[in-house]
Amino acid sequence: MKRSINRKFAPGIWAGVGGHLEPNEINRPQEACLREIFEETGIKEEDLENLKLKYIVLRRSKDEIRIQYVYFAYSKIRNVIQTDEGELFWINKEELFERDLSTTTKEILKHYIEYGYNTYDVLVGTVSAKDNQPIMNWIPVQDWEVKE
Repeated sequence: MKRSINRKFAPGIWAGVGGHLEPNEINRPQEACLREIFEETGIKEEDLENLKLKYIVLRRSKDEIRIQYVYFAYSKIRNVIQTDEGELFWINKEELFERDLSTTTKEILKHYIEYGYNTYDVLVGTVSAKDNQPIMNWIPVQDWEVKE
């Protein structure tokens, strides 16, 4: 989606379909994902195949930590509705990086194209900086250690 220039968050930037969790969805991000997909595209759950959580991104925004759940799926349909969120387009993966993407979106897509197709892992990403350039650090969820 090319976000509307009238949006408060990331106006004019290319991004995946998405949004926020409603209070009743706080422990059910997939439910929020399906709701946002339907609201922004008209695509229903039964129109999707292989919907999988692939990434959880943690990042700082001023004085808060934001959590982003990123799902990937195959759509059985191509017709979508238009909303005031922005304009929807189907884009070939070879053309993705010609768009003005946020750093987080760009890094998620680069990682998914290179590795994500071939793994069932859910990865947690954190954003840090090296030489004043943002970089993503990835770790599979199952590699997290619980210390007592």
